[in-house]
Amino acid sequence: MADGTRTLLVGDGPLVDGLHDGLVDRGHVVAQVVPVRTDGGTGIGAGTGTGISTGIGAGVSLIGRPDLVVHVPPVPASPVPLVDQTTQRWVEACEAPMAEAFAVARACRPHLSDRARLVWVVPTVAMGGAAGFVGSAAASEGIRALAKSAARQWGPEGLTTAVLAVAPELAFPSDAGAGARISATAGPALGRPGDAFGDIAPLLDLLADPAARFMTGATLVADGGVWMAP
Repeated sequence: MADGTRTLLVGDGPLVDGLHDGLVDRGHVVAQVVPVRTDGGTGIGAGTGTGISTGIGAGVSLIGRPDLVVHVPPVPASPVPLVDQTTQRWVEACEAPMAEAFAVARACRPHLSDRARLVWVVPTVAMGGAAGFVGSAAASEGIRALAKSAARQWGPEGLTTAVLAVAPELAFPSDAGAGARISATAGPALGRPGDAFGDIAPLLDLLADPAARFMTGATLVADGGVWMAP
């Protein structure tokens, strides 16, 4: 990808930090938008639509109309057994990330450059199931549906979407890693789950390339070869 790709990166945390540094290393001009979340001490919450819109507007004022928007939705800090999943915890783990993803799509749409792409980065928890993370799994599936619908809606205008599904070890806090790990018959084919800087950021760079514009609405699995989608 040529240097100078204008990228809005929405989210915070170690995964986002690694993506930021990796994209900058590849010549992207990056503006990071950190959603203002209210979590009640649980570590997860929804960025308000107004706050997201304001942050994205500020980012656009810094870098211009983005070629690439990358949103990393929030994930729970720890697993919750299914029978203990209260309504509030369900809202925090599922509905809040979905609302934030929707707010990002709505807020960034007026600012996208010609043939821009919107990408969501989610964990692979919905593909194989993960004990204690039903809310996050449901949110990931909802975001995948959002990406498909946006692809249909915006495709005639040349805009594309994608979902990048990464290993749970990258998406969840380190203290939740054991609980978030998906059961599998074998480990990653490449021997490791990957890292944001060296493995995931280059894939985002490829998705931003105009040569990749004929792919839209699809989910790419980038977990080192644990879940090999048909």
